[in-house]
Amino acid sequence: MNIAELFFPTGDNATSALLLHTVTPKTVNRNSPYDVEIHATNTSSGTLQNVIVGLESSSNMRVASSTPAAQQGPDGTPQWALGDLGPGKTQIIRLRASSEQVGTAGNCLSASYNNQLCATLQVVEPNLTLTKKATQQALLCDDIVLQYEVCNPGTGIARGVRIVDELPQGLTVNGSRSINIDVGDLGPGACKPFNLIAKAGAVGRYESAAKATSGELSADSAKTTTVITQPVLAISSDCTETAFVGRTITYRFTVENTGTAPSTNTIVSGELPSGTELRSASDSGAANGRTVVWNVGTLAPGASKTVNAVVTPSGIGRYTMGASVIGNCAARAAANCTTNVVGIAAIQLEVIDTDDPVEVGQTTTYTIEVLNEGSADDTNIRIVCELPEQEQFVAAGGETNATVNGRVVTFAPLPKLAAGATARWQVTVRATASGDVRFKTILKSDQMKSPAEETEPTNLYE
Repeated sequence: MNIAELFFPTGDNATSALLLHTVTPKTVNRNSPYDVEIHATNTSSGTLQNVIVGLESSSNMRVASSTPAAQQGPDGTPQWALGDLGPGKTQIIRLRASSEQVGTAGNCLSASYNNQLCATLQVVEPNLTLTKKATQQALLCDDIVLQYEVCNPGTGIARGVRIVDELPQGLTVNGSRSINIDVGDLGPGACKPFNLIAKAGAVGRYESAAKATSGELSADSAKTTTVITQPVLAISSDCTETAFVGRTITYRFTVENTGTAPSTNTIVSGELPSGTELRSASDSGAANGRTVVWNVGTLAPGASKTVNAVVTPSGIGRYTMGASVIGNCAARAAANCTTNVVGIAAIQLEVIDTDDPVEVGQTTTYTIEVLNEGSADDTNIRIVCELPEQEQFVAAGGETNATVNGRVVTFAPLPKLAAGATARWQVTVRATASGDVRFKTILKSDQMKSPAEETEPTNLYE
């Protein structure tokens, strides 16, 4: 076989990229067909584009057919368009030819390729979506959770993404209404969540929507609503204004929820007055030292509950019991009630004559004794004595001075007679005639609703 080769386009392997070589038989018979191969090899490390091999001329060689088939070039000569040829790849063109004359035969080939520099870029479209969630209902003392999630459902990177939210008046995060979250870059299909804790300054309804931005891109969230409620507790007291010593005192406390939310874990605490002893407590009230505690539990808005404590005071005095109520998220409220414990004055009047019977012309003395058997002072004690006709006034004495008007002896008022104390007065008379007579004493005081009367019989004789 004969082999001829040439590097294109310079003829030098170092500066060329395409090698053509032909393979032909050394000898052939006239008019007998023979095979010719044309090898096109890419000697470079890159792809050769639009490779074309052309048959420029031939001498004593008639081509009958080729694989691949030839195409007619611009100048009418055959050419083969091999397309792109990868690095190190070889494409073979097989010819079927014959020669009509004895002598020599041959052909001349040309080769070309047309590489293009092609640059590509990716066209993308980032996008933004933003969702916002917030605690729907909470107490004033509760945390409000704000949840944001920004996503990029597009095909490119969303750069410099930010989330902004201007909270309604009364709702703050770290003391500020303005939320500005630096999200940074968000790749295709990526999402970033953010949670913030907000506080409400008052009960009410709070609504707002957030916005996410990235350059000219923006996305708005749906508006969220948070309703803030609060239990508000009030307490009032009731007790007897005045009670007598030895009796019990009942203190009543009524708690009411005037707020907009249930008051849970509602506790009423009452402090027993000094000098009293707890007798009983309603609603399972339990004593802890001098404190009585009632667990009211949950108190719905508008609901109320009354509890009471019954105590025994140790004596006369002023007794005040205070109570307070507190519940979950409810401010403390307090009230108190005072009872004045007073004593009862109980006066006993007794009149005794020292001599009985009494001879006419002789004297006898009536002793008037007043005893306060009660538990309170009696005041302004007044004694008036009425002598019978058969007796004549001689003298009077005792706790207070006396004045005489005919047969009536009036003692000056005694300002006070303490509980358990006794006061005495004496009236001395002379018998002037015989008879079964009655010495009458009348007692009045501030604490007595009606006068007390006592008569002492005396037998006067001659």
